[in-house]
Amino acid sequence: MNHFIRLMIFFIVILAGCSNNKATEYPLLPYPEVVVWDNKSYVVTDEIVSQLSIGQKLGHVKRYIDPTIALPEKNEDSTIAPVGSTIYEIKGRDLKYEFAVEINGQLRKAVYNEP
Repeated sequence: MNHFIRLMIFFIVILAGCSNNKATEYPLLPYPEVVVWDNKSYVVTDEIVSQLSIGQKLGHVKRYIDPTIALPEKNEDSTIAPVGSTIYEIKGRDLKYEFAVEINGQLRKAVYNEP
């Protein structure tokens, strides 16, 4: 009987380790530091963009979203840049993949990585 109980515990442990726990359908909070542009979330990096590299003004952050409470949903939402922060193109760079956003007086690069 003792052998049977040990064998059952062994199989339960093995089966529990093989369970198919799927990740949730929704991203977990807190959400990363992003600015939404053209319906895509661009991750804001620590990389500083030179003033000489700045192109035309694209827009401004319209809504700050607290990353611990909600997800950014609309263009010009941000989880890092305050409302009113300016978004700029970077000269010679493809806007599809990167741009600059002004945060606390610094121009920081925001990048998009296609899934």
